[in-house]
Amino acid sequence: MKQVLYTGAFRFPEGDAAAIRVSTVAALFESVGCQVSFAGWEAVRPEGRHYLHQGRHCYSQAEFREQHRGPIARLAGFLLRGRRTLRWLMTHPQPFDVVVAYNPPALFALVLLVWGRWRGVRVVLDSTEWYESDHLPGGKWGVVALENWIRMRWVYPQFDDIICISRFLECHYRHSPRAARNVVKVPPLSHFAVDSTARPSFQDGVFFVYAGQAGQKDRLLPFIEALPALQRALQRPVLLRIAGLDTQALHHAMQTAGLTAAALMPYVECLGTVSRHAVQQLYNVSHFSVLFRENKRYAWAGFPTKAVESWSSGCPIITNRVGDVGELATHMANAIVVSETELTTRLPQALQAVLAGQLYGAMSVQSVETASRHFSTPSQQPVFALFATRLGLTS
Repeated sequence: MKQVLYTGAFRFPEGDAAAIRVSTVAALFESVGCQVSFAGWEAVRPEGRHYLHQGRHCYSQAEFREQHRGPIARLAGFLLRGRRTLRWLMTHPQPFDVVVAYNPPALFALVLLVWGRWRGVRVVLDSTEWYESDHLPGGKWGVVALENWIRMRWVYPQFDDIICISRFLECHYRHSPRAARNVVKVPPLSHFAVDSTARPSFQDGVFFVYAGQAGQKDRLLPFIEALPALQRALQRPVLLRIAGLDTQALHHAMQTAGLTAAALMPYVECLGTVSRHAVQQLYNVSHFSVLFRENKRYAWAGFPTKAVESWSSGCPIITNRVGDVGELATHMANAIVVSETELTTRLPQALQAVLAGQLYGAMSVQSVETASRHFSTPSQQPVFALFATRLGLTS
């Protein structure tokens, strides 16, 4: 049985987007007969470095800092992150046929590639982001932005075997000066079981959900600002539930944006950090999820897991047409597709049509079908099997 090691900036068992990503891609490796182990970068547990997670062997690498350090030490730690993993990998007695690196730092990725070619181990890149330079610490001209440019423009294209999350990244690697030989696009895969619970009625109002930390990626405030107008147009209560953000943080974001929190908070409920199970329950009791992103490179390169979670739960998305999600979203089928400038005009009209025409049940069914067709493990197995064959894992 071929041995695959997955390593990089993910932590078990928190269940964040990175941990979910590597777990679902690991299932694809297992579907072609491989055994997968993990070398995550979480802190070492009291019981030791080695532990089992979901029946898989895991080896904590403790690459993330666990205590406050000065700016120079933080920068050095960032640039050299992965060195503990490299030392462990070079001394680990069990040989691996393939090592998969999840969004590795530039220097770590480069050394890993050299090590793999020296040892005869295939090193695979799993690429899921292309950060916007001005979103990074230090801004557009900072060291972190320079490292990001180096990894995306020079180091990552050195890989022969690449798993990527979006069509944008797939095109980037296929058409880079040193075009990768073996590239496969694997979008986020559903980790939610399809719930047979009936969708909520509109009797008590229209309920929206956003699950995640918006940060600089998702445009949540324009939708919140439109909620009073939505309620007036629909003539029934509206409520946006936010998981992953507390009330104080939302107040601060509103004040920074020049919005009056007191006028908007009656339309919003902040739930703070909740479990993955609670997130699924939120989708089950909400009519629509909300996902708006700017028309920038980061949005085209990434693929938000929250869209897959929503569709898997039978919850249509209110979104703009940006990135792969925008291409899969079909207006009035599995989504309501509007721009930010249409939140108080076209969106109320679409919602009124849904309420008047009894369309919601069909939209929920279309959402589940979208998840099954594009984001289930079986839907990705055929193309991944070809990737694994070119990788030398199957004949």
